Amino acid sequence: MNAKEWRKFWRECGMGELRALLAASWPPLAGASTVAREACAFRIASLLGSRARREAIADELARIRRDELGLEAEPAEDDRAAGRIAAWFAEAARP
Repeated sequence: MNAKEWRKFWRECGMGELRALLAASWPPLAGASTVAREACAFRIASLLGSRARREAIADELARIRRDELGLEAEPAEDDRAAGRIAAWFAEAARP
């Protein structure tokens, strides 16, 4: 996709689908504020837009968990969510 198509993808469906996926697959967001949920989605979307690998997504979820939400580490949970996010994006971003 070109830059215009990417912006359209994120605006029309990508961010909404990513927010829903994060809410369903990453438990730390259940008790988070709207601002925290939006910030998390934006950070993950930025990684996806740069074609980050699953490991980078899991690392970012771990950072958000620790630094933004003040929660204990749960690497397996972060990795599972990263896998779901990466799989969703691979399918959603197909031409």
